[in-house]
Amino acid sequence: MESTSEESKSTDIRWNICVDGSDICVSAFNTVFKNLRKSDDYTIVTHVSNDSKTYLDMKYKPDIIKQDYESWMIGLHSSKWELVFHKKESGLTTQEQIVELAENYRSDILVLGYHGRKGAKEDPTLLGSNVDLMAQNPVCPLLVIKREENREDKENKGFRFVVCIDGRTKSYKALNTVTQVMDKEKDEVIVLTVSREVIDTEAVKERTSGFLDEAGVKNHHCELLEREFDERYFEALIDYINVDDTPYVDFVVLANRGIENKHYSKDKYLGKVAKEVLFQSKANVLLVT
Repeated sequence: MESTSEESKSTDIRWNICVDGSDICVSAFNTVFKNLRKSDDYTIVTHVSNDSKTYLDMKYKPDIIKQDYESWMIGLHSSKWELVFHKKESGLTTQEQIVELAENYRSDILVLGYHGRKGAKEDPTLLGSNVDLMAQNPVCPLLVIKREENREDKENKGFRFVVCIDGRTKSYKALNTVTQVMDKEKDEVIVLTVSREVIDTEAVKERTSGFLDEAGVKNHHCELLEREFDERYFEALIDYINVDDTPYVDFVVLANRGIENKHYSKDKYLGKVAKEVLFQSKANVLLVT
């Protein structure tokens, strides 16, 4: 995989974790802060409050939320973290303001819980409003946490990242992003390619294997996923990620627009495959813009 020196060099990450007092946001924080964050990374915890919601329990009040996250980060040097607590501005939805703050604070990866304070929906494939809007209007890569993951809970003390490669530039960018957030000694990368006539699978294997070797990733391999008759592209991916007899998957990583894209405009939207994986994956999902 060819890459510029700017792409391949190790860079510090500005994590922006959106919180609202809910348990899933705590899980998102723990997954990033205790596992994915590296010593030189910067952590931004963002909360947008709405004064009109006077009915919320105490645990959802801004002062309580702020106190909790301050206490969890107190051991980290003050130059490595920041709390961004804002009141919702008139004329903006909460989601729009979160997007604006992510841009203003130069976020590298925006982190969200899959659902909000009301908890998981009865239909798990339905998105929370925050995730839905920000997945369709990405200002940076978006990590959506569906369940808390901790390396220490894993048998080999490492995560497994499945990176969906379709041969397009954005999917290779997704692979590059993984090399920046993973532990190259402990974690594993599976480069997953679904068989399609338009994809040169041998070229994908050669390019990705060479790139991961050069990046210093110790544990990686490529898999070609053959589709069953009439099985759609995203269905093959979801079956691989979710079926119990496949290897466990902690994070599935893909471009927000992939090979299904029929034009080359710069309009922001969520591609069909990315949308279905985001809806249906049991694993946490990293969408790369």
